[in-house]
Amino acid sequence: MFLVINKKSKYSLAAFTLIELLVIIAIIALLSTLSVIALNNARAKARDARRLSDVKQISTALELYYNSHGIYPNSPNPVGTPITNLCLSELGITSTCGTEVYMKNIPADPAKDKHYLYAPLINNSSFNLIYDEETIADCPTDWVRVPGNTLYNTHSFCVMKYEAKIKGIDNGNTAYSASYEPESRPSGTPWVNITQTNAKLECESIGAHLITEDEWLSIVRNLELQASNWTGGAIGSGQITRGNSNSSAAMDGTSELDGVNKRTHILSNGEVIWDLAGNVYDWTDATIMGKNQPSGVVSEAGWLEYTVLTNYGDIAPEKLLPMNNYNSNQGYGQIFSIGSSTNTINYGFRRGGYWRNNGARAGVLTLILNVPPNDYYKYIGFRCAL
Repeated sequence: MFLVINKKSKYSLAAFTLIELLVIIAIIALLSTLSVIALNNARAKARDARRLSDVKQISTALELYYNSHGIYPNSPNPVGTPITNLCLSELGITSTCGTEVYMKNIPADPAKDKHYLYAPLINNSSFNLIYDEETIADCPTDWVRVPGNTLYNTHSFCVMKYEAKIKGIDNGNTAYSASYEPESRPSGTPWVNITQTNAKLECESIGAHLITEDEWLSIVRNLELQASNWTGGAIGSGQITRGNSNSSAAMDGTSELDGVNKRTHILSNGEVIWDLAGNVYDWTDATIMGKNQPSGVVSEAGWLEYTVLTNYGDIAPEKLLPMNNYNSNQGYGQIFSIGSSTNTINYGFRRGGYWRNNGARAGVLTLILNVPPNDYYKYIGFRCAL
């Protein structure tokens, strides 16, 4: 007995066309992709939650050590070594524990390619823990992600890889116009002739903000723990490179230079940032009255080594001083202070140095406090952060 299907019957079976099959396959592929992305995002959020928990536990253990010893422990040996799986005891942060254990096994970052970094500051009276989160928004092209730092209460953030340039214009030494737009790119010279006030507005115009002091310091505390940023190839050996600081003009972002004038620094996550020292000064977001500025033995305006300061003014030492009592000899730069106890003028913070600093006065911690927020010069630029 045979079943005969009438092709004209309303019960006949219709086949899918090729186009319909392709649409179905595309939908399935899209749903699969979205599922994978959602799963990866969920895993990244879980890892970040674990990181924040780890950092809190490590910080608590360090405070217990401080309560017992009156200082925080030294960095693991050599400086810049990740603290993963080390022990925190009365011996410090070491591979073996002593008898007074504060954390037997410092946890590892949940991602295999990331690490927690620790370093004390200001004669071991403070410390910073560095960690790299994953769930911040993707940084725009020619921006870099900077790991967070517990000392400055920064989470991971994005910052311009290059000093801000004027979009569509290669000559940054141009009279200011509010119609200009900042961008980060290698070509062109930095946007200068801009006040701190206008630099803030320009960053806000692209949905960002002028880099803060805490963000600048988070970058510095990270890069100083990378041996590749020191001319001697080891942390504390030679100098931190100070960029374009003995030439006749600001440069674009194509010639990296070398030796002590190398213009790039590498962060712990492998990101590369240009011209944090030298080229042009960069405004940060902070201001300070002249009477509240750091000073040395002699109260007068001028350049000072950080090691000769006798009064830090309104700036906390961990936001001012290099690690290990270093100074310009190690590439950190100097500070220019007004040095007057009666000066009530407000001055903007500018960092980094510029092309004619002749070495010592350019550096990743160089700080100049003699220009009000509404003044501008051809050697002061800026960079934005997210």
